[in-house]
Amino acid sequence: MKPTKRVIHLGSSTLALAIAAHVSVASAQAPAQGGAASPATPAQSTTDEPVAPPIPTNAQTADAPAGAQVTTIEQPASEPEAAQATDDAGAGQDIIVTGTNISGVKPVGSQTLAIDRSQVLATGYTNVNDVLQTIPQVQNNPNSGGSGPVYRQGGTAGYGGNSTQGTAINLRGLGTSATLTLVDGRRVVPSGAASTFTESIQIPVAALERIEVVSDGNSAIYGSDAISGVINYVLRKKFDGLEVSGRDTFNRYNNVWGVSVTAGKSWDTGNIIVTYDHEDRDPFTSGRSKFLRRDLTPLGGVDSRANNATLGVSTPTLVTGGNGVPYAYYTIPTNAAPGTTFAQLTPGANLVDQSDFTDFVGRQKRDQAAVFINQDLTPTLSLYLESFYTKRETSSRSYGNSRVGNNVLVCQGSPYYINGAPASASAANADCGGALAQTVAVDPITFFGGPSVTKNPTETVSVTGGMTGHLPNRWNIDTYFTYAHDSTCGICNFDNNANGAALAAQITAGRINPYGNAPLSSEQYATFLGTNTQYSYNTFVDSVVKLDGPLFSLPGGEVRTAFGGELAYNRQHLRNGSNNAFENDRTNNNFAITNDSTTQRSTASVFAELFVPIVGSDMNVPLIQELNLDAAVRYDDYSDFGGTTNPKFGATWTVNDFLSIRGSWGTSFRAPALTDTNPNNYSSAVIGLPFANNSGRQDIALLYPGFSSTYILLGANRDLRPETATTWSAGFDVKPAGSGFRFSGTYYNTHYSNQIVGQNVGLFLSNPANAALYSQYIQPVSNPANCVNGNPATYDPRLANFIAANPALYNTPVLSACTVGVILDARNANAATTFQDGLDFQTFYQFETGFGRWNIGASVTKILNQTLQQVPGGATVNVLDTYYYPVSLRGRGQLSWNLGGLGVNAFLNYTGSYTNTIPITGRDQTKVPSWKTLDIGITYSVPRTSGVLGGVRLSANFQNITNEDPPLVLTQAGANYGAYDPSNANILGRIVTFQLTKAF
Repeated sequence: MKPTKRVIHLGSSTLALAIAAHVSVASAQAPAQGGAASPATPAQSTTDEPVAPPIPTNAQTADAPAGAQVTTIEQPASEPEAAQATDDAGAGQDIIVTGTNISGVKPVGSQTLAIDRSQVLATGYTNVNDVLQTIPQVQNNPNSGGSGPVYRQGGTAGYGGNSTQGTAINLRGLGTSATLTLVDGRRVVPSGAASTFTESIQIPVAALERIEVVSDGNSAIYGSDAISGVINYVLRKKFDGLEVSGRDTFNRYNNVWGVSVTAGKSWDTGNIIVTYDHEDRDPFTSGRSKFLRRDLTPLGGVDSRANNATLGVSTPTLVTGGNGVPYAYYTIPTNAAPGTTFAQLTPGANLVDQSDFTDFVGRQKRDQAAVFINQDLTPTLSLYLESFYTKRETSSRSYGNSRVGNNVLVCQGSPYYINGAPASASAANADCGGALAQTVAVDPITFFGGPSVTKNPTETVSVTGGMTGHLPNRWNIDTYFTYAHDSTCGICNFDNNANGAALAAQITAGRINPYGNAPLSSEQYATFLGTNTQYSYNTFVDSVVKLDGPLFSLPGGEVRTAFGGELAYNRQHLRNGSNNAFENDRTNNNFAITNDSTTQRSTASVFAELFVPIVGSDMNVPLIQELNLDAAVRYDDYSDFGGTTNPKFGATWTVNDFLSIRGSWGTSFRAPALTDTNPNNYSSAVIGLPFANNSGRQDIALLYPGFSSTYILLGANRDLRPETATTWSAGFDVKPAGSGFRFSGTYYNTHYSNQIVGQNVGLFLSNPANAALYSQYIQPVSNPANCVNGNPATYDPRLANFIAANPALYNTPVLSACTVGVILDARNANAATTFQDGLDFQTFYQFETGFGRWNIGASVTKILNQTLQQVPGGATVNVLDTYYYPVSLRGRGQLSWNLGGLGVNAFLNYTGSYTNTIPITGRDQTKVPSWKTLDIGITYSVPRTSGVLGGVRLSANFQNITNEDPPLVLTQAGANYGAYDPSNANILGRIVTFQLTKAF
């Protein structure tokens, strides 16, 4: 049987992406699903205009049909390179498209950006996350609320909300949760433990055919999460032979090497392709970079080696102060014996820089595999199996123990209690049974036997089995079933997690000297060290049935539709265990499960889409070559919070072969993650905390002047609703006939409401205006005189009912519940509203000379406005170009040249300036300058048909070839983020990658 080209729509768009350079334009008129040929209608036709000059790349960079909104980001380095990258293209190539469910139509309204395989190779990056970071629409700020986890490698020591050390994509800077990530148009299993995200490194580059990006709302097609856009990884489907690749990447601080193998085999009725990739990354400590040290005084910053009760020391140091008393430090004599007095201590501390012992990037090993099998059962029925797998192990070192840092308590009654020295009786002294205690900072490298090591193993598997078939009258059916599972450990400290109470007990008993200068014995470590784990298991099951085909014909062409349904199931199981698990006997150092929680949801969805060609090219309407409309709607019913309906409308007006105009409007949503709504995943109550009260409210009692006793609840919230957004866009595409020039411009507008954010509890009672603004989160409490702590029946019913309705996983009693005068509800809430609008531009020009082929291109995003309203009724603040929020201007330009097998690519990257709005306390806000870097790639490729060296590809890529430092950014958060802004720059300097590939 002769292979035919088929179009597979797995909830996806853009027919034009798939014509191989060596396949004639006329071949695009082949039947969409590999069935019998049929006359092309205006709705399905491709342009008869020849490509001039021809683009020597794979299918995705060939000219799209007139009016198709497909823009390639960059162009490949050389013709042989493209040929090698697309030896598996052409006849028999399956076409996955993004943004529509209807086969055989052009994309309508929204623009799709495509990065094909040769373009991915030209960037020099070795994982898909880094490739996507080159797109100007991708930002790295925490989220649209300016806080929350930042899912990127590096800078995650101490977690910062990214406990699993994962990566995720943030389109438009509206938050990673607002970007939907797909593989071949299908949803993937979420990852994460205490919070949920979609890991961006889903597949290895060796398995990738292309990446498609739709930076527009798409819930009408895909459902939840597609607010700012969709990322779709399309796997290679066709390859015959064996391809082996080795790579090595190094920068100022570490080395990353990897190997990959791809093998494929085709037969008359099907094919198989298998890819395996291994990557090994060296660690490096923060202290190796001047931007990441705790002592930033050489850069004009502050020295944070000692920050209140947190300090790095080389010798034991008594820490005094707190609770309004200034902190002071006193060096204790090494190996001080029992009976040491305060007079024997030396004022000050022998400081060390904690960054020298803390990994910025931990050691990591990653193994990935992908398998695609296709088998035609009959000329009209095909089965396929697709699977991908990732196993990642990350190991990170940090200064101080994971549980207690490097502070130990010396309880009153211990022989090592320092006579005459200040002591305290605070909540932390529960480790001393409520007795007075002294805090001593120790050298953790000596005392605990080395840096603390946190491991983050992650394993993901996804298997999809599907069937595509062709029904009478050119109708198609597509159905598939996916099972996917992700397991990860957010925090795994094996045998190095300190039980503070058990350690204090050993010091009190005189069995451990906290002032020693030698590691303890294994028997001593066994008395207080143990294991702390946070395992999370995410399961995703998805089944889809979709039909599409023609309804009837209009003068402009065929009206086509698609409709179908989807059933999905999501489950998260979180299991925490620790050697700090025994509340009644805190000194018990045995391991026990502290939390075992499962939450789940099911979703039933129906969807429909209608394509209507109003005007066709053969109607000869003045100024309208084609006018196509598309309408889509989707209803999703969630078992935990109900249903939501989202429509989208699009239109494309092709004026002529030179100009087309497009626009779209729709609504989108994001369902709260299971981790957002499950208090047993994370919730915490602080009971009886004295809290500054300047609200002026007479119904909130004062504990003492200016302060009230509070019950503060943090974490997940069962009452969360979906986030919602309204998006629209309008744009144009220019393509002069007979020219290699292309230009596209798009205006987009996003109004993002009901965003789930944690409220800033510090504002609730700060003044009367804020007390009124946040009144829905404030409940006055008036406990009766006969209130008995621990007996809710005696509490004010408002407090008792709130505690019963919202139990906290973790409770921290500061004072008794009976002292509480007000409840402050600081849980996640649907509170924030963000507005963003902006412009996207892409341009590309290709021309031939007597000395090779040249390509010039650029992609630029300019955000015009971004405002944030943190709470309904609150002030609307302009946050654009401020710290934590998106930078308004980002761009990437390209100049490439190729001649024969040699190609050179140059990329100029630009991130605009913005304001440091959180400067060091006491200093003025400053302007952070723009950051510009230059990338150079050199490639030599040999076609597979050229003898013994055929299929060889050699490449050398240099990111930031001039070794530019990031702009200096000194902030209040400098102790955590150093002297630069990791959202808009990196500290790696020049990154060099060498890669050798041989295809057999």
